[in-house]
Amino acid sequence: MRSLKLIVFFILALPYFGQAQSRISYFSATSLSDSVRLNVQISAGLGCAGFQVLHGSDSVNLQQIWAYPGLCGNTSYPESYKYTDYTPNKTSANYYRILIPPGDYSKILKVDLAANFSNLVVFPQPANDVLNIAISNKANYYYEMTIYDRFGRKKGFASGNAMDKITLNVSAFSEGVYVFYIFDGNGNSFRGKFLKNANN
Repeated sequence: MRSLKLIVFFILALPYFGQAQSRISYFSATSLSDSVRLNVQISAGLGCAGFQVLHGSDSVNLQQIWAYPGLCGNTSYPESYKYTDYTPNKTSANYYRILIPPGDYSKILKVDLAANFSNLVVFPQPANDVLNIAISNKANYYYEMTIYDRFGRKKGFASGNAMDKITLNVSAFSEGVYVFYIFDGNGNSFRGKFLKNANN
């Protein structure tokens, strides 16, 4: 009877003893205006046959967008790698994960190219010719602003120094909804949207 209990114990415990520690010791994702920079560190150990960068618009359906084409890792010290996604989602969140085949996965990271701010005032809505954007309690700052249509296509860029608000001429834009991203000189990011009226 005792032997049977020992056998049952080892069968139940085997999955836990068999789990190896992940080789992915560090993984980060940083928004860089129109792109996302990924930093990966693989701990010292036997080399692995490359790793994959997985990406998706949700945390479940992730697809490979890049594969490191070589032997990764080092037997003596950790190895660091970088990858830049130049085509992330502009109007929705991005999810990233690293995979060392066959089954060594990193944590999943979510990256939105800019955070939503409730104190962002956009007027008039809808806009005809001129669009104004004001950030509460913020004045006299340098900005860079990129505008995308609802399909994520880049439609405009502006930069300059704002006093109390940013003023743009949007008369050439077609009718529709647009998303914009603002980055100031201090590394802060803002996201908003506006509706453009049909041209007369």
